[in-house]
Amino acid sequence: MTNCRPTSLLTSFSTVFGKVLYDRLIKHIQINSIVVEEQFSIRNSSSAHKAAFKLLEEILNALNNKVMVGGIFCDLQKAFDC
Repeated sequence: MTNCRPTSLLTSFSTVFGKVLYDRLIKHIQINSIVVEEQFSIRNSSSAHKAAFKLLEEILNALNNKVMVGGIFCDLQKAFDC
């Protein structure tokens, strides 16, 4: 009996509330064009593969036009405790 906890409906409510809030927020962002095309993580039709492809495409276009290319990459894995 000491390990038993009462059942709570809060988790079900918070899950449904979170999904409703997410749907409304995404619609607001899309209607008002808040997110730019270069933001790959939020949009549904986007992925990390598309982000990598876009980066590679930009680098190859710059190299074909004989433009100097440089990059700075940050590993944020530890910052988000992954």
